[in-house]
Amino acid sequence: MNILGKEEIFEKEYMPFVIKWGKFSCIIAILVVYLPALALFLFFNARPDVGAIITGIIGMVSAYSAWYFVDPITLFPILGVPGMYMTYVSGNSKEIRGPAALQAMDAAEVKAGTPEGTIISAIGISISILISLTVMTIVAIVGNFMLQILPAPVITSLRYLLPSLFGALAMQRVVLNPKVASIGIPLAFITFFLKKMGMFKFLPLGGGYAPLMICVFVCMFLSKAMFLREHPEYRKK
Repeated sequence: MNILGKEEIFEKEYMPFVIKWGKFSCIIAILVVYLPALALFLFFNARPDVGAIITGIIGMVSAYSAWYFVDPITLFPILGVPGMYMTYVSGNSKEIRGPAALQAMDAAEVKAGTPEGTIISAIGISISILISLTVMTIVAIVGNFMLQILPAPVITSLRYLLPSLFGALAMQRVVLNPKVASIGIPLAFITFFLKKMGMFKFLPLGGGYAPLMICVFVCMFLSKAMFLREHPEYRKK
């Protein structure tokens, strides 16, 4: 089959098939994501107040909103359309899927952005997803068994795992930008204690989201001000 024939198959058969089932898979994935929360709500009576939900939304949006624009622009040339669909269902775009696609294209000696590169990238990503799923399943089964035989002090210490993780992430940001951190960290403590004292209760929905909003916007404008001070050439004339 000549090159033109391959291109016609790619454009008229392969890509429409990928887009059709890719959209369907993403819609199903979005619905499935909410199943655990729905189960907790219906069967375990876990019903957070609206203020807590808003606080969580603000935290997620402030942390990840930029990636909604950056990831598609930077990853699309590597992952291609099929890879983008699979990656945004499975996750780990930059850590696993991108390197897997690059390694697959390098091994097959094809270029990103070409029909051949798109197909090889999809194969590499699908294999990485299969391996990740297999490893995670084994770890989940073995981990559950290990939790049953671990001593009680070890189980108790696992409660500090999440705070330790967030502490490590916080220190990483402190090291990267100590100037902003020197104001952001004290501000976080101040707003936390103000919340404990009930200073934000006059706000709608109880004001539980106020400390996070204050810290996010203050640090955001502070970072911009410091950047413009060090790089005056970026100021609007």
